[in-house]
Amino acid sequence: MKDKSKTSLLAPLGIPAFRAIWSANLVSNLGTLVQSVAAAWLMTGLTTSTTLVGLVQTAATLPVFLVGLPAGALADIVDRKHLLFWSQTWMLAMAALLSGLAFLGHITPHSLLALTFAIGLGAAISLPAWQATVQDLVPKPWVPAAVSLNAISFNVARAFGPALGGLLVATAGAAFAFLANAASFVAVLLAVSLWKPEPAPPRKHTEDIASAIRAGLRYLLHAPRLQAPIARAAIYNLCAGSVWALLPLFARDVVRTNATGYGLLLGAFGLGSILSALTAPHLRSRFQLDRILLSGGLLCATAYAGLAFTKDIRLAALLLFLAGGAWVGVFINFNVAVQTAVPAWVRGRALSFYLLTFQGTLALDGALWGWLAGRVGTAECFALAAGGLVLGLLGIRFFPLTSHDAVDLNRPVDWPYAHDHVTSDPDDGPVLVTVEFFIAPENAGTFRTLMRQLREQRLRDGARRWRLYHDMENPDRFVELFRLDSWADHLLQVDRFTMDDLQLRATIFALHQGPEKPKARHYLGLED
Repeated sequence: MKDKSKTSLLAPLGIPAFRAIWSANLVSNLGTLVQSVAAAWLMTGLTTSTTLVGLVQTAATLPVFLVGLPAGALADIVDRKHLLFWSQTWMLAMAALLSGLAFLGHITPHSLLALTFAIGLGAAISLPAWQATVQDLVPKPWVPAAVSLNAISFNVARAFGPALGGLLVATAGAAFAFLANAASFVAVLLAVSLWKPEPAPPRKHTEDIASAIRAGLRYLLHAPRLQAPIARAAIYNLCAGSVWALLPLFARDVVRTNATGYGLLLGAFGLGSILSALTAPHLRSRFQLDRILLSGGLLCATAYAGLAFTKDIRLAALLLFLAGGAWVGVFINFNVAVQTAVPAWVRGRALSFYLLTFQGTLALDGALWGWLAGRVGTAECFALAAGGLVLGLLGIRFFPLTSHDAVDLNRPVDWPYAHDHVTSDPDDGPVLVTVEFFIAPENAGTFRTLMRQLREQRLRDGARRWRLYHDMENPDRFVELFRLDSWADHLLQVDRFTMDDLQLRATIFALHQGPEKPKARHYLGLED
């Protein structure tokens, strides 16, 4: 009988650590959405510039674009608990400062943007670490459910946070909304303080931030299964993300409502998102990824097209409900595809690439759609976004998504460290590695096909150059050569092996003829 717990949406909540952090994030997400409403609405009262209104979103999301890569590297090479604690402390301090300025009446458009940016900076540093902890907290089969629960947490906040924010702004003022956000970080700090993560597995060699970023970029360059969801997210979000910049203007100028009405419109979007997140694991078990994403793109385009032609707030709320369902249904699957496409050693960096794309396009959306609304109109911008979503569906053909559930990316248990007998300094290099194979002619075609897969694995894990040579005098003999910048890079390369990598290597070695394993040799480059 199939173990239903593996696909149960609520299964991750049975893990105390995940439940505590999830609950704290729910409180923090409420505070964030309260502040977002307050900041956007306050800006409409501070200025008549549509560009400045749009830049509120840019200020909140641009930090991910600016520090996403080092944040991802930090999530992989430092203690995530400490990173999360100090980033949350920073956001608490900045939110308290914003609230204080607002209470004193000293807030200006530029100070509002600056402190929104500062809070976004803390979020940008913590985001890859938060995302990467999912697989530290739950088993791999539960990752889709955990990602869905995180989406529910955010969208429960989106459903109630905007309405609460609109109510706070309307009755008490933006300063109280900013203070509520500052208080929300206390819950997160408490949950992080009580979390006791498992000790990280020992590593033969560590990386600094610069080398970690280079390693992550190299992995991305040679990992099509990671490239696909990132590219698709950028294509989709360029138009789907227009709602965040356009909705304050839509509420003020098209349906002509107040802060409470604006919050209710965002609440409708959030309710649709919650329903979508609740059904996401079920849909994922029944339909192919690309079919779900195609349906989500068409639904979002239909909703935006409807917003371009309505001035009725009730119809607008219904359309935003549909758009919210499409939004979360699409991005849950992008997130799961990224998390399950990479091994643990590069997970933070992979998520930073995804978040960089996601938040970077949101930052671009804030400036682009805010500027465009001032030129052609808010309703017309929704029509343009709908058309762009339909055109963006062509990305399915060029970047198809597949499930990686069957790929074992775990680190081998009790994997012995290689080359313990070598006394070379880690900084010595470059290093050339050769591996000699003897392959029967009838297996040569299969061998070369498998070696092309091994090439990608070598390059992903640290090699700078790779080539396979065929001995012209001995047709059975093949020599693999690959080059690394240093001995440390080779130690890291070996340390990054996954069970899937070992399976590929075992399949290749099985084709080798002879009583011994393929012979590997290591050469250290000398001065010219």
